[in-house]
Amino acid sequence: MPSRIVRNLRLFYAFRLLATSYLFVPIFMLVQADRGLSFFDRLALGGIYSAVIIIVEVPTGVFADLVGRRRSMIGGALAMVASCLLAARADGFAEFAVAESLAALSMALCSGADSAYLYDLLAAHDRTAEYPRRESTASAWHLLGCALAFAGGGLLAEIQLALPYLVTAGVAAAAAVIAVLLDEDPRVATQRAGRSAIRRSAIRLSVVRRSAIRSSAVRTWWNATVGAIAEVARNGRLAWLVGYSAVVFALLRATIYVYQPYLAERGLGLVAIGLLFAGVYLVASFVAFYTHQLRAWLGDDRLLWGLLGVLAASFVGLASAGSGPWMLGLLLVQAVANGVYSPLTKPLLNREIADSRSRAAVLSVESMARRAAIGLFAPLVGLYGQTDVMLLCGLVGLGGLVVLAVAHVRMRMVLDRADVGEQI
Repeated sequence: MPSRIVRNLRLFYAFRLLATSYLFVPIFMLVQADRGLSFFDRLALGGIYSAVIIIVEVPTGVFADLVGRRRSMIGGALAMVASCLLAARADGFAEFAVAESLAALSMALCSGADSAYLYDLLAAHDRTAEYPRRESTASAWHLLGCALAFAGGGLLAEIQLALPYLVTAGVAAAAAVIAVLLDEDPRVATQRAGRSAIRRSAIRLSVVRRSAIRSSAVRTWWNATVGAIAEVARNGRLAWLVGYSAVVFALLRATIYVYQPYLAERGLGLVAIGLLFAGVYLVASFVAFYTHQLRAWLGDDRLLWGLLGVLAASFVGLASAGSGPWMLGLLLVQAVANGVYSPLTKPLLNREIADSRSRAAVLSVESMARRAAIGLFAPLVGLYGQTDVMLLCGLVGLGGLVVLAVAHVRMRMVLDRADVGEQI
């Protein structure tokens, strides 16, 4: 393998290791409670986070397609630095809401752009067949970073509750430096000479002409956004995968909110909660690394249905579990589901995207759907309250499983009728 792609892959894995290593995750619900926020307030912040992502997700995906995936990744890391510095000193709902909005912008800038960068990097070297394995490896590094961050976050919180936020700001800054060191997107690099010539000509244009160019750019941006949504709507398999991803993501994301009060009620302290979070993500990292082999062994369909079914059942089990081995076993099941989710769904989604020029934008549509799901679910959990919240998650998962099964049957019927029509 050429040394340049090896260098870029290593840097990309380092970015995935650092970019979402949020040390505050195991304790942020407890920090917000310590600063006077109610359970509903804390879940409402989760809704705000998701709402902001929904607003900016597709435009940031288009930004990544037009300006460059690497630049989008740099901006995302820097936005997280700002979010953490604000959250460390936040003392009320409004300040936390701004911090959550910056964190959402960070996630939107990175979401889709990183996977699109990896796919195009491999495509530039005729290695797209390696994408599932490379995505599994990248997901494993991401989850390993989370595990290490969560263990450190619990320990730092025992010293001072703001420390996990401050250290996360430093880690995000390091991720930005890593992204700067990456080579320019292969697709963008091949277009650079042509764009440079256009820029030199544009310098000589009048103010009126420049205004026309800006208007054209806005129209291009809007058309790309609408086109990405239309591409999902036209492709039944892609639309189904987006819906599936939204349901599973909502359940996995909910664990970040419900684990902390759930474990605290069972007598676990900050360090213990951080270490338990770390253990869950270490298992997830291990599973993610081998998910491409699980796909080859079990097949995608078995993994898709098994993942959601087992995840939903594990929530129902946690509703009645104490603090012993039964609870730990069910948390282990959810860790496995967390590890399988991304390296299973991302290759399937990428396989359905025909035009690489809109890849990041289409992946942003999928991310927007995921965030909409948790954005609706999080406030619902807040209104429901902490009692029996695990049972609520389980019932939502089982309901989603039924809806997806019905949609899958209908999709197959439509495809079968189309095949019959072509034969006639």
